[in-house]
Amino acid sequence: MKRKIMALLLAIIMVVPALSACSNKGDSAEVKNGASDAASKNSGDEEITLTIWDWDEAHLSHMTEWYHEKHPNIKFDTLVVGTADYMQKLQSALASGSGVPDIILGEMSYRGKVFDLDITEDLTQAPYNVNPSDMFDFAVKLESGPNGELYGVEQQICPSGLAYRRDLAKEYLGTDDPAELAGMISDWDKMFAVSKQVKEKSGGSVTALPGISVLLIEILSSQNVKDYIDGNDIDLTGRYKDILEIATKFNQAGVLGNQERSTPALNSGFSEGSFIFYPCAPWSCKWSIATNDPDGSGNWGLTKAPGGGFTVGGTSVSIYSGSKHKEAAWDYVKDVYCDGEGVEEAFKQFGFMTGFTTPYEDKNSYFFKEKGQYDDFFGGQNLADYFINDIAINTVGQVQTKNEAFVKSAMTAVTSQMANNPSMSADEALELLKTETQTLIPSAALK
Repeated sequence: MKRKIMALLLAIIMVVPALSACSNKGDSAEVKNGASDAASKNSGDEEITLTIWDWDEAHLSHMTEWYHEKHPNIKFDTLVVGTADYMQKLQSALASGSGVPDIILGEMSYRGKVFDLDITEDLTQAPYNVNPSDMFDFAVKLESGPNGELYGVEQQICPSGLAYRRDLAKEYLGTDDPAELAGMISDWDKMFAVSKQVKEKSGGSVTALPGISVLLIEILSSQNVKDYIDGNDIDLTGRYKDILEIATKFNQAGVLGNQERSTPALNSGFSEGSFIFYPCAPWSCKWSIATNDPDGSGNWGLTKAPGGGFTVGGTSVSIYSGSKHKEAAWDYVKDVYCDGEGVEEAFKQFGFMTGFTTPYEDKNSYFFKEKGQYDDFFGGQNLADYFINDIAINTVGQVQTKNEAFVKSAMTAVTSQMANNPSMSADEALELLKTETQTLIPSAALK
């Protein structure tokens, strides 16, 4: 049953802009792409206009124009909206009852709230009929509702390892080989030892990892994944106690840098060489690494993280349940983000990698044979091959819900206090997490 508009608004309590997750934080600016229909096999010769909002202007403009060349009857009404503004604009459109985009994006920090609004189609149902077994397991989890609904597909996948500066790795760890580094930091005890070594050898000028928020929010919080939310029953202890113990060990030992998320210090740290490792999803190669170290081409590499793969960021692509052009919208989404010709185009132009497994099954796939946009930047590594065959296959995704989004907000508040108080214990951090979560979800029964 669809919720009334006012209920939708009440559900959108907090909008937490993410640091990244496929996020080119573009300014709001309207972009009109001429186009027309001949489009989806379901739309015949009828002229149709599809409305799409996105924060990645380059991808949005190129792919809608590319699709129009194939389907000249489809028109696109596109708008570039920053991630920080997206939910507020969506809220306003829902309230007015008009202007809601046919294709809705959900940045990771708030996609659970989007799904909870009951405004996105379940893609396992007709006419979409998506088989989740055709997707990576982590991608299915990230797009799933609590009862197995599939509310979207990934704009580009977000399985993550650690990017590293090759010069610093050679200087402080003796190698810049990704396999050797992966062995040196294969678990968190080994990473702790490496972190102590780097800080001591550099006299504190370089750290293995940036600050506590990068470690806890970007990496650890996406590991140890399990179903811990059942409605308002939330097992914070079972989900977060172990990772809080790891985080406080690093924090109390003083082996982390002071480059925290969403700060100028972090942005400048990439080029200044303040830290060696940084969490890296496929989209991070551009938005985190190359953007912040434009002269660093060839000086970066990619290796596996302690504890295995994890997800960083990501954006869901969903069909608005109130759209008048669902089938045409789905034809575009399927072509560009799932398994159509647009997947190859998006990879070659922007490095986007689909969450559907078919394009990777052939070892001679263009994903592995074509040079990726940032392979040279990463010292000639075949990034697609490494992300898929070394990281994605062992990555687990967390089901996203409204309450998951609230817990993320609570964890962000806890991490800020840990940064200000490095002596905070794991038990103190866990109790603070419970307090912050209870404030955001007053009806929650917490463990």
